[in-house]
Amino acid sequence: MDTEDMKPVEAIYSLGISHNKFGLPLPDGTTYPEWATNYSGERALEFITHFDRVRDRDWEQCSFLDLGCSEGSTTFELSQMGSVVFGVEGREDGICRANVIRSVLGSENTHFSVGNIDDEASYRKVDGVFNAGVLYHLEDPLACLKRTAESARLFVYLDTGHAPRSETEQQNSKFVANFGNRYTLDYEGLELDVVDFAEPKNKSEVQGDGLRRGPRSGIGNDNSVWLSHDSAIALMAKLGFPFHETIKEYPHIPRLRTVFFRTEPRPTTFDGKYTWPLPETLPRNEAIRRTCQRDIEFLRGTGHPVIVLGRGSLLSIIGGELRDAGVQVSEMVVLPDMPVSKGMMNQLTKDKSGFIVLAVDDVVKMARNVGILNRFDYVFTSFALARK
Repeated sequence: MDTEDMKPVEAIYSLGISHNKFGLPLPDGTTYPEWATNYSGERALEFITHFDRVRDRDWEQCSFLDLGCSEGSTTFELSQMGSVVFGVEGREDGICRANVIRSVLGSENTHFSVGNIDDEASYRKVDGVFNAGVLYHLEDPLACLKRTAESARLFVYLDTGHAPRSETEQQNSKFVANFGNRYTLDYEGLELDVVDFAEPKNKSEVQGDGLRRGPRSGIGNDNSVWLSHDSAIALMAKLGFPFHETIKEYPHIPRLRTVFFRTEPRPTTFDGKYTWPLPETLPRNEAIRRTCQRDIEFLRGTGHPVIVLGRGSLLSIIGGELRDAGVQVSEMVVLPDMPVSKGMMNQLTKDKSGFIVLAVDDVVKMARNVGILNRFDYVFTSFALARK
């Protein structure tokens, strides 16, 4: 990417509130979003490690498809061997963020588009498909896996929730209240075990009560269908991927990561060293310190007032430090000393807008609650994170 096409890191302040729990390192040593809970790049490394076992051409000649790419974190991580990666996402604001981050990173071999995973046009012929965190939000997972298999020349990475394998597993699931009817579906004579899963009832993306639909929920449906793990394996075999390995399991959901190969894979040899690595991820404390500094410089430079939202001494400390740094504080909103639901946050911030600074201990949860609202331009969490 030409230098003149690249954007400064400060471009992130135009992106609204991120909904991504997977963080990404930026060129200035900070991360986006700074309050994300996962910066490991673990799934991309798993994908590349296992794809390498059937790879039959140079990395630069390989192409991948990232289904439900959100804001592009994993899309960028998948590109670190020089392969071309296409990210498709059903929510336009996610793609807007991905494209800005692309310009900040100068990533030439990642490409993003808005598209519904239920739409055949969202798929393309590639060497490998990354299908993670999306299948279990669909009403028709069979169609998605069929298109995934048709798109992938060599390899599929599947990370998804599965129908519980026993009554005990279902009762121990964090989503036990969401599970519904258990039944079978037929796919060309193959009997597949599935269970209904309740998505949010209000299917509108923009909702009349001041909230938006959860950005990590399904799009346009109030029910999704979860395949059992055995059924997913059987279906993928029928679709041309007879070799598989289950590489990780989270029984409290239940959720499993499984890799599928069209041909028998070789032993693992990838050494984890990327040809075109992303910027270095600094130690957490240093990344947050740099974020605080950048946030102060941005707010002071623009003169944009902020609303500080928080509790107790942290509210007064952060509010005071912002004023001392030359940042205009327009209002201090006191949160009750109890868990604050999305609905309560909606009422407390009604008729407010602009930039918001969080001064709370439970900063990750509160950032997500603020993000579900349709009224704020950006949320600053670095000042609270610096005190954790």
